[in-house]
Amino acid sequence: MKRGILPSFWRAPTDNDKGGLSESYLSQWKAAHLDDILFLTESCSIQNKADHQVEVKVVYLGVPRSESSHLKESNRLFRVDIGYTIYGSGDIVVVCDVKPTSGLPPLPRVGVEFHLDKSMDQIKWYGKGPFECYPDRKEAAHVAIYGKTVCEMHVPYIVPGESGGRAEVRWMTLQNSQGTGIYASTYDSSPPVQMSASFCSTKELERATHNEELVGGDDIEVHLDHKHMGLGGDDSWSPCVHEEYLIPAVPYSFSIRLRALTAVSSGLDIYRSQLPN
Repeated sequence: MKRGILPSFWRAPTDNDKGGLSESYLSQWKAAHLDDILFLTESCSIQNKADHQVEVKVVYLGVPRSESSHLKESNRLFRVDIGYTIYGSGDIVVVCDVKPTSGLPPLPRVGVEFHLDKSMDQIKWYGKGPFECYPDRKEAAHVAIYGKTVCEMHVPYIVPGESGGRAEVRWMTLQNSQGTGIYASTYDSSPPVQMSASFCSTKELERATHNEELVGGDDIEVHLDHKHMGLGGDDSWSPCVHEEYLIPAVPYSFSIRLRALTAVSSGLDIYRSQLPN
């Protein structure tokens, strides 16, 4: 892992997100500064330590980057409490409690992101596929175990934006050619996630105006979303995502499980295994 876990609420806007000019989802998001959130660490502490287990809690405050030098209650957009339970087995359970401030528009996503070495480009997942699918665009996709490369996950839309996601993912693995990598899954009572993995960062997908302008980064950006807003598409000139696929700015809690992989590891076997109490 080249960059550690951080909360994630922004997505590269799609054409549908831009529809509606000043009333568009994109305009609402930018007015609320959701496009440039800086996460400041308020605290980091060890909560509990045993022979084969340690618990760490980190509290992040999400503020507009332009106002980060004057932190106060009025400019805080999110408080995110992340608890890490690290087991002697190598498993890490990450519990996220998200508390948005009042008055925010529907959110693009609620989840986490992290960055992996670009050699870990062999992806496998148990969820909807094999093609791109989203919460309001997934009926033709079937739940199974699929495998691709990170490059094959990319969808070359003429104008880049959020793309390449897979819905209802129970577990996923990313490994290099030697089999070394990482396993991630939902945990406890958390529902399946929306997942994406790309050589192009969210910022790069937003920057480029044509697919051929995209420049891949030095790592793989991975998103695991507890919630991801629908894509809409009833029309492309108004904000028309159906209400059941919007994400209201209310508190959310979810858990994921991470584990290092070797060539002999099986994502399915890990998913079936139980962690010690």
